[in-house]
Amino acid sequence: MFYKLSEEVEVKTSISEAWEAYSTLKLAMITQSELGHLFGVEILEGDGGVGIVIQVTPHPGVSKIPTYKEKFTNIDHEKRVKVVDLIEGGHLELGFTSYRIIGEFFENQKEDLCILRITVEYEASEDVVANADASVVTLEWIMNIFKVANQYMAKNQN
Repeated sequence: MFYKLSEEVEVKTSISEAWEAYSTLKLAMITQSELGHLFGVEILEGDGGVGIVIQVTPHPGVSKIPTYKEKFTNIDHEKRVKVVDLIEGGHLELGFTSYRIIGEFFENQKEDLCILRITVEYEASEDVVANADASVVTLEWIMNIFKVANQYMAKNQN
């Protein structure tokens, strides 16, 4: 079955600064800097654009999601959309057949704010979803990462 979850969060920085961080390796660096006690982040190939492969390793006891590799499969600077596909481990190791994260940025009426919509699309059998830990089939784990990144950007605006 195909599943789709979305959530929006307000980002307390301009859309150009937020996009600059999320569309590049800066998000991985923020994650390593601010959440290094929870996750290891390693760049396996690429320079930060489409095609880059990153390995994310949750430290023991932190997450029900195993180590995974993700690949940036689309970065649209005009529409401010980034697509990341899991290519190994993680949800795939738990029985999911696909897992995709889509980040989209939208203007806000205030110049120093923007909106980030995170959409997760995945395919898995009903049995896999029914037997998965609840934390694996929600957006909570990924939204926590983005909330920390947003706090970091708000504190460290240019």
